[in-house]
Amino acid sequence: MTVLTIAIQKGGTGKTTTALSLGVELAQMGRRVLLIDIDPQSNLTQAVGHDPTQVEHSIYEVLLNPTYGPGFATLATSYGVDLVPATLSLAGAELSLAGRFGRELMLRTALTEARREYDYILIDSPPSLGVFTVNALTAADAVIVPLQAHIFALKAMPQLEETIAIVRQLNPMLAIGGIAVTMVDRRTSVNLVVEETIRQQYGDIVFQTTIPFNVKLVEAPASGQPISIYAGDSSGARAYRDLAQEVAARYE
Repeated sequence: MTVLTIAIQKGGTGKTTTALSLGVELAQMGRRVLLIDIDPQSNLTQAVGHDPTQVEHSIYEVLLNPTYGPGFATLATSYGVDLVPATLSLAGAELSLAGRFGRELMLRTALTEARREYDYILIDSPPSLGVFTVNALTAADAVIVPLQAHIFALKAMPQLEETIAIVRQLNPMLAIGGIAVTMVDRRTSVNLVVEETIRQQYGDIVFQTTIPFNVKLVEAPASGQPISIYAGDSSGARAYRDLAQEVAARYE
């Protein structure tokens, strides 16, 4: 099985949308998929229709009790994927976790059994560096980067690469496993120039599939549905289907 952390140290690049859409498409291909929301904003939890204020157990309790595994906090969804949710209280939990011994390895320990139960575990990490992001990266086999076709998003890559280099002290095999260029508007020459720059700089790491700028991708999370359900015939949904095929080919 494969643990993939969806990460980029910049907000608004399609990180949560990629985690959800990719997970649901892999599940529709017959894979067993677990989504983990470790972002205090709880966007992934809300995007699958769960209310964070009504969640009994969350990723926070999993981190506090890593030897129990994530099963007690795992929720079923209507979309073929399981979810370990986040709650808004996670935002205040970082300081309390920061003082715990082995704090960087809590999620990695918790996923020991889950690795045998799922084909893919996708972790939606926060856009900022902290104990939750470090846990997500330490637990991962590789990092999938949703990189907006915008110069400011590209400038965030060195910071992510520096973070990965630091985390390699705990997870020596960690590397960028794929870059998905997102929010591509082919009517805009600047987008095309940035996409070409990304491909020249990162080569075969960049997936061939690009995710278009598509209003349905913006609307879907607000509806509590993945794009494949909300607008299955949209260009965004088709792109994530293609991306799931690429991910499966790369990791299987």
